[in-house]
Amino acid sequence: MGIKKLLITFENAKLKGIWHYSLPSGWTCPGAKNCLTKADRQTGKITDLQVAVKGIKYRCYAAGMESTYPSVRKARWDNFDKIKEAKTVTGMTELICRSIPEGLQKIGGFLRVHIGGDFFSYDYFVAWMEAAKQFPRVVFYSYTKSVQFLARYMKEHGLPENYVFTCSSGSKFDNLVDGLGVKKASVFFSQEEADALDLEVDHTDALAIHGAENFALLLHGVQPKGSDSAEALKKLKKSGFSGYNNK
Repeated sequence: MGIKKLLITFENAKLKGIWHYSLPSGWTCPGAKNCLTKADRQTGKITDLQVAVKGIKYRCYAAGMESTYPSVRKARWDNFDKIKEAKTVTGMTELICRSIPEGLQKIGGFLRVHIGGDFFSYDYFVAWMEAAKQFPRVVFYSYTKSVQFLARYMKEHGLPENYVFTCSSGSKFDNLVDGLGVKKASVFFSQEEADALDLEVDHTDALAIHGAENFALLLHGVQPKGSDSAEALKKLKKSGFSGYNNK
């Protein structure tokens, strides 16, 4: 059967020059609230489970991709199966380490941990921190709503110097963000809303990787028919923002 490895891939329409890795959206997101969405493993059927935070809720873009593309869905579930089979912190760390692409190990670069999915357990969180320590040439970074694990790890250990976090607002654990010293990203339904708060919009992940201040993201991805987010998406498209694709 060969040695099992996680699928870590290079680039997409948004992330130029960046490696990325994912798990199934929603199914691995214990902190998700205003974006909680699941695509059925077999059929891809979407289940919207979002609960509004400060009046805002929207369908997860990554779950929408899993629904639309069976190959994406399969790859993310395969990663999740392998991680669960590894079981322990040591086992998961070893799996992650042997999955880091050779070029990334030798040359260095950027690895986004989770486009889809999140840190689903504290042991899994610790495994990524331990793996990051083994590859000082690589800058690891994550958006997370699993702030409970981030806060605990920072209190007990302090983050590796080469791991950068952005807390995603609208989680079950928003109350833990203040005081962490970690920047926050919020999804907005219009450019004007972000401008009103003097927040820069990150279109390339540059602010997630290099920035130190809170920033904005614009709504993108297919939204539930008739929802406020669907109407907002129509307006964004009319204004010229159509999300991220390969065109």
